[in-house]
Amino acid sequence: MFKNKFFLVFTSVILVAIIIYSFVDSQEKPAELPKSDDNYAKTIQQIRLEKDQAFKEEKESPIEKKAEFKGLHYFEVNPAYKVVATMDMLTSGQNIKINMTGGETEEYEAFANVKFEIDGKKCALKLFKTPEGNLFLPFRDLTTNKETYGAGRYIDLKLEDIKDKTIKIDFNLCYQPYCAYNPTYTCPVPPAENFLNVALKAGERM
Repeated sequence: MFKNKFFLVFTSVILVAIIIYSFVDSQEKPAELPKSDDNYAKTIQQIRLEKDQAFKEEKESPIEKKAEFKGLHYFEVNPAYKVVATMDMLTSGQNIKINMTGGETEEYEAFANVKFEIDGKKCALKLFKTPEGNLFLPFRDLTTNKETYGAGRYIDLKLEDIKDKTIKIDFNLCYQPYCAYNPTYTCPVPPAENFLNVALKAGERM
C-alpha cells in the first residue's frame, strides 16, 4: 500500500508532532481558544522546525542537496483551518483503487466520509485507513498546481482522534508528499472526490 521509503523519515517526525500537538490540544477549552492562539501557533511552528531538521539531516530525506536546504515553505498558521468534521462510517473492507504518481494503482481501505465547513463552504472528503491502523486523508484544493503540489497534499490522523462520530482535522498540519521534493519517489494521488472547492491556504506549500 504505502512505499516504505516514502514514510520512513516523516513517520518519526509526525509521532513527535502528534505527542506535542495532542498535549496542547488537550489543554484548550472552546471559550479560551482566542487566548490560546499564540501557543497554538508556536506549537505548529515547532512541529515545522522539527520536520525541517529531519529533512536536512536524515539519510532517507527526499532532499538531495541537503547543504543548500533552508527549510520547507508554509502558509501562515491559521486556527480557522482547524475544523471538527462529522463522520459517516463506511463498511469495513471497502477498498478503492487509487492512482500513484508512478503510473501504477494501489488499493486503499475507505474508512469514512467526513464533512465540515471551511470559509463558509460545505466540504466533504473520503478518509482512508492504512494497514498500520492509522488514518490517511489525501486531498486537492484550489491551490493545487498553483501554490501547492499538483498531486495533492495529505493529513495523517489517528483512530483515537474519533469522538462521538466526529474527528478534528487541522489543515495547518497538512503536508506535501516526498514526490513533491524528489521525483524518484512514488505517492498516491487523491481521488477525484477528494477535491475541495476552496483555496486552502494552510500547511505546506511549494
